[in-house]
Amino acid sequence: MTVSILDPSCDAGAISGFTVVVDVFRAFSVSYYINAQHPAKYIVVDDVDLAFALRDKEPNAILVGERQGIKIPGFDLGNSPTEILDSNLAGKTVIHTTTAGTKGLARQPKENDVVVGSFVNARAIANHVLSAGIDTVNIYCTAPKGYLFGEEDYLFADYLAGLLKGVQPDFASIRQRLKSGSGQGFSEMGFAPVSDFLLCMDLDRFDSLLTRKIIQGSMHSMELIELGASGTGP
Repeated sequence: MTVSILDPSCDAGAISGFTVVVDVFRAFSVSYYINAQHPAKYIVVDDVDLAFALRDKEPNAILVGERQGIKIPGFDLGNSPTEILDSNLAGKTVIHTTTAGTKGLARQPKENDVVVGSFVNARAIANHVLSAGIDTVNIYCTAPKGYLFGEEDYLFADYLAGLLKGVQPDFASIRQRLKSGSGQGFSEMGFAPVSDFLLCMDLDRFDSLLTRKIIQGSMHSMELIELGASGTGP
């Protein structure tokens, strides 16, 4: 098996094969908390204006998202697993946009099989790859490489690569490193509560995969991305 760890500086259009798009803090942890609420639709966009326009067209729409970590004015919820847990999204259309995660997802070539993931479903991703006999795995980290805030994506990529190679990485040490590293950004006085850190680091909470599906959008002739679940977990 070939496992490649990629970052936003790469030519995303040249990526070929099964791809895991990663945003640990917080977009693609939040995604699984959204899915667990059983929305009618879960649409991911990279444009704030498009999100507002879709809300006007979609019944029971809920806007979830952030820019630079802060909830977008006029949105219903921030990019926060804590807020998602305190909400009822059942039967709703969730429209989600973030600074880095959704942008990275939107860059992926149409022809590739693409899932999103983080620590909350690491084992589910590994089990899918191994059971399906996938030979080429791309792990695309949406945070810039080489910065403290964003190190979580690359630690996750190493963790997943280890699982795929039959190694059980030391999650406790990863969690401790992040707690004293990029996890310091979570505080009751900061952009996100400590509970967001704990929920994003809840290893293997979900036994499911959210797979990208490109759908034709009627707004501005843009294609939209819908995330749909497969798997046995919540």
